[in-house]
Amino acid sequence: MILTPYLEDARRAHLGTSFFPEERAAQMITGYSEELSSDLRELAGSSGNYEAKYIAKWQKWMSSKSRCMSSMITGPANFPVAKNRKNNGYEHNAYEDFRKWRERYFKAVNRVPTPSPEEEIDDALKKLDIAIEAHEIMKLVNKIVKKKTISDDEKLRLLLVDELLSESTARKIIEPDDCGRVGFAGFTLTNSNARIKGLKSKLLIMRNRIAIRDTFKPIEFDGGKITIEDDRVCIYHDEKPEKEVIQKLKENGFRWSPHYVRWQRKHTQNGLRAAKYVMGVKQWR
Repeated sequence: MILTPYLEDARRAHLGTSFFPEERAAQMITGYSEELSSDLRELAGSSGNYEAKYIAKWQKWMSSKSRCMSSMITGPANFPVAKNRKNNGYEHNAYEDFRKWRERYFKAVNRVPTPSPEEEIDDALKKLDIAIEAHEIMKLVNKIVKKKTISDDEKLRLLLVDELLSESTARKIIEPDDCGRVGFAGFTLTNSNARIKGLKSKLLIMRNRIAIRDTFKPIEFDGGKITIEDDRVCIYHDEKPEKEVIQKLKENGFRWSPHYVRWQRKHTQNGLRAAKYVMGVKQWR
């Protein structure tokens, strides 16, 4: 078992809270060794230094737990109630930190990478082609089914001959609804048209983002600079900024990246505007 070398840590953690610290320690080692082994199998090639960090977080929890006591074990005489309450709080925080760290690690590993502007354009183009084709089909279907000079059988034949709709859908579209209307409702076409306009607008926005990114020159301010990298608006500081500045960065959607040693948020016009605002840059472009 992975945690066997740390059996003594687990035993000490239960000396003040259990009549059978050795048994509780063995159970602890078995349970968390199995969890760690399972985690490493699931992470596979993405495990990195997960094992070392897991053990360090677990040991910190055990260390906090070793300072906790129970009056049932140590006896009620001169029991340090206030001190023990504080130690229980430390132990609880260490456990929560351990479990939340594990949860965050898995979320980070399983996070879907943010698509680049080029990838978003490709996706929008595909969706736009599909939306335009669907819209044109709905218009053509309505043109056929709303003809009063041909029979329902002829309408069905025309819908099926060009494979505009499946047979079951074609039969339903010919039948009048509760209001006596046939074909696709007006709001359906309106929504379809709005979707097409939305996708075209997104394409313009993404192309503008690419143009800004490719021509952007770093903006310097007193103590740092603003850049655009990896489709992120990035803020670099020569020294750690004041607490007020950090709070302002967080309020404006920026997050600290320990890996890149910078504050960053997704590259958008609002993101760039926010960076200039927070850092007091008067250069607006």
